[in-house]
Amino acid sequence: MNRSKSQEAIVLSLRSSGENNTAVTLLTPEDGLIYATLYGGPKSRLRSYVSQWNRGTVWLYQNPEKNQIKIQDFEVKKYHLSFSENLFKFYAASLAAELAIKTRAAGSPSQCFHLVGGFLDGMEVCNEEQSRLGMVRFLWRFLEIMGLQPPVHACGMCGKSFIDAGFANKGKSYYNISENNFICSDCGEGSFSLNNDALQYLAALSVLSPADARKLQIDKEGFEQIKNIIFFLIENSIEQKLNSIESGMGIL
Repeated sequence: MNRSKSQEAIVLSLRSSGENNTAVTLLTPEDGLIYATLYGGPKSRLRSYVSQWNRGTVWLYQNPEKNQIKIQDFEVKKYHLSFSENLFKFYAASLAAELAIKTRAAGSPSQCFHLVGGFLDGMEVCNEEQSRLGMVRFLWRFLEIMGLQPPVHACGMCGKSFIDAGFANKGKSYYNISENNFICSDCGEGSFSLNNDALQYLAALSVLSPADARKLQIDKEGFEQIKNIIFFLIENSIEQKLNSIESGMGIL
């Protein structure tokens, strides 16, 4: 990083540092995660701008002698005020931020930035029910950029298509943990099951544009099946529990 630089950023987390300063974790499309310091007490103008989940242009200065990055200015372009008014949105946004931090931007800063930013911006203009489906879509695509999204179009053992008439009549598949794929009921069982509608919903998410994917609906049973599998896949991929999932259990 040059000594002075500006770029797009999302504020992922904040914590107190010293008496009046704040340690800030930023997600950027160029450098991924940036750990910076915001100087100044509660009366600082920047304190109201550099708030969690705000998105905009940040101006940074790197002091090589102190090995420290300072936030000089922040122009907010996207606020997410509804997150403080809705518990689900709060925990879903916390999950997105925690996931970006613990995966170090999923190894792909640009894709991670646009995916997280799109999810947060989408929730701001959606109701809670729409946001729940948005969370599933976000996590499924996050698995894709990590290279860990399991294939969902055919049985991982016999190769039978999950969208043919024969499978539609049986209506159930299982997630195979050892191979990270889905198998039909003829080939065995797994720890997680998906009904036909839920599996086809995931298959559609894998090929449709975000705009078209938002038009899809899934019933409550299918949603819970998908959510449970995706939560498992996410935590299994990083080999640790996510605080936002644990503390938000029953809300997410």
